[in-house]
Amino acid sequence: MDNVINTYRRRIMKAALIRHQRKTGSTCIIIHLPKGGISTIELTEILLDGLLRKFERLAISEYGNVEGVKAIKGIYSRSVDVNGCGEFLTESGKELIDEFISELVEFVKNQKPVTAETSNG
Repeated sequence: MDNVINTYRRRIMKAALIRHQRKTGSTCIIIHLPKGGISTIELTEILLDGLLRKFERLAISEYGNVEGVKAIKGIYSRSVDVNGCGEFLTESGKELIDEFISELVEFVKNQKPVTAETSNG
């Protein structure tokens, strides 16, 4: 894709993980399922990388290669900033990551429960 996008993606992932760790004391998200169950998701660089890459694919498929890459660079550049303490998410970056996490939580809530199969064998 582009080295600038890769750099911004790494910065956003790092800043998002640090933000979540500071905010909750953990990298896990607890999800209360509709029928009273509980599920957890651990936020990792791999998970966030997948969410960001999915966003990039959607942007490129919607706007085309040239305009999609421009849009991604613009969104990513507004999402993260650097100060003396390191990278941090801007307000638009927080909204972007929070939206991805909200979609992930809704996806988990809508999944059918997995049950162990028993055989009579």
